[in-house]
Amino acid sequence: MILRFRYRPILALTAVLLLTSGQIEAREAPEASLIIVGPGDPLYTYWGHIGIAIGEDFYDFGNFSFHSDHFYSDFAMGRMLYLGMRTPTDLFLAYSMTEDRDLYVYPLNLGPEELELLDSRLREWMLPENREYLYDYFLNNCSTIIRDILNEVTGGELKKESAEWQGVSFRQRARTGAHQSFGAEVLLHFLLGPAQDKPIDGWELMFLPQAVADIAVETEYRGADGKTRILAGEPMILKESTREPVPSQPRTLWPWLLLVGILASIGYAAAENLDNPKRKGRIIGRIFRTLVVLGVGLPGAVLGFLMVFTDHAAAYSNLNIGPALPTVLLGIIPIWMAGRRSEVWLSWIWTANLLGLAVVILIRLTGLNVQDAGAFWALYAPLTLICSRPGLWIRDRLTQ
Repeated sequence: MILRFRYRPILALTAVLLLTSGQIEAREAPEASLIIVGPGDPLYTYWGHIGIAIGEDFYDFGNFSFHSDHFYSDFAMGRMLYLGMRTPTDLFLAYSMTEDRDLYVYPLNLGPEELELLDSRLREWMLPENREYLYDYFLNNCSTIIRDILNEVTGGELKKESAEWQGVSFRQRARTGAHQSFGAEVLLHFLLGPAQDKPIDGWELMFLPQAVADIAVETEYRGADGKTRILAGEPMILKESTREPVPSQPRTLWPWLLLVGILASIGYAAAENLDNPKRKGRIIGRIFRTLVVLGVGLPGAVLGFLMVFTDHAAAYSNLNIGPALPTVLLGIIPIWMAGRRSEVWLSWIWTANLLGLAVVILIRLTGLNVQDAGAFWALYAPLTLICSRPGLWIRDRLTQ
């Protein structure tokens, strides 16, 4: 895979301008530092970034280029090769100062042998045969690699300290990180499967950059020279963002999704009544019902593709596939056909999604699957009921 990082000339110019203008003061840097960058505006920066500076060299992971060969196809299939990089520390800091993101530098308290081991491991990662790695959102990202290196440097003490921390779950942390965008949080909640709902400890929590720093400042270890040290000191704050801090809890989504489900159900039923040659709104009604079908079937098709054909393990065994069965897309055909029989066919197509909802609720209640899917039950329950064969029977009784 060839990566073409076209932003480097821009970064270099930015660094020169900032350094010469005095926005970054010259100071004596510690021998090694943990650098944390807070959330940014693009979706892939919502959870922050992390790296280690040793003197003039800055090492970080989780790098990619949209211009790399096969990037989009690899991303779709969940086979993402990401890259470790070494860049000048001043260059990275200068670029980070241009963004509205927190920028913290934590000095690493390392003895001579620990510093040598850290430098050696980072240099090994930068070798051509090692620098590319298969990325995973939660298990192998820019943060977990640095976590693993620091754990080795401290003789396993970082992992021991992390056992005392509670991380709640991957889903909870992923959703709070996505708080900047309502749509992104709903999408993540929909796509993540039950594996992200199991309780996690501090070790797993360190898939988040800031968690690595938070646990590092509490980690005590004995160095090869016999001295006891705290792994990371208090941070030096280079910049503080103006954006809202990450909340401790994700949004409560089910009331909003329930409202959407109810409104879509009412609109669907009203649109069916418009589907009469004598009514002027016939085409509008058909278009609305088509949009409802697409709104359920397309997300289901994407989820089904991720579950069956890709390496996106985070989506496996997802209960949301039940009420979002992509077979509902077949309903577009009878929507644009005339006659009572087409309405009956359409209702039976929707009935499969209603049964899918009932099955996944039963699976969840029996404990066979622990996925947090209640918000989407609120969305799909009124919609699949009103559109299904039982719903058609109810609508017929009400209109008689």
